[in-house]
Amino acid sequence: MVLFAVEGCCHGELDNIYASVEQLAAVHGTKIDVLLICGDFQAVRNEADLATMACPVKYRNINTFYKYYSGELVAPVLTIFVGGNHEASNHNWELYHGGWVAPNIYFLGYAGVVNVGGVRIAGSSGIFNGRHYQMGHYEKPPFDDDAVRSTYHVRELEVLRLLQLRQPVDIFLSHDWPQHVASHGNMQELISKKRFLQDELQSRTLTLTLT
Repeated sequence: MVLFAVEGCCHGELDNIYASVEQLAAVHGTKIDVLLICGDFQAVRNEADLATMACPVKYRNINTFYKYYSGELVAPVLTIFVGGNHEASNHNWELYHGGWVAPNIYFLGYAGVVNVGGVRIAGSSGIFNGRHYQMGHYEKPPFDDDAVRSTYHVRELEVLRLLQLRQPVDIFLSHDWPQHVASHGNMQELISKKRFLQDELQSRTLTLTLT
């Protein structure tokens, strides 16, 4: 049996996340085999990578991924992630079809599937934006302001690639929220904290489904 831990946004805080995973395993007297991260991983290697992140400059921090990229540290658990909307876009673009970003840390690519101990894990990177959905990827380094954002917008081609899978998928990773997920929590509290989501929640257009 493969035991998984799941993390939402990473934001480059790998040291803290791995410490929490090890603490969780110790508390329950078990061993976690795989850590799944659902986007905003921020595989930032250097200052140049920071310039390709679509976020205010004050939030562009190196954080701790570079230690694992350089070999200073090795991830203590197999880590699999998809991209979100706050990423080192040039680094992710280098591995469009997926690959190892560091020892024991694997990027599923813009759309990919892997098998770990008999468990099939698929994922789609990025977020939905109707303006770019039916376009091809036209971005190329050095990214301008538009490309820094459009590169992490999901394309229809990537969804179609996943729809070609003929064997069942056990786990699916996405940075976009599942459709109607807000209906299963305190929606009013969510709106009070993030008022900009109100129109999308009411029109039920907050997220994209893959069917």
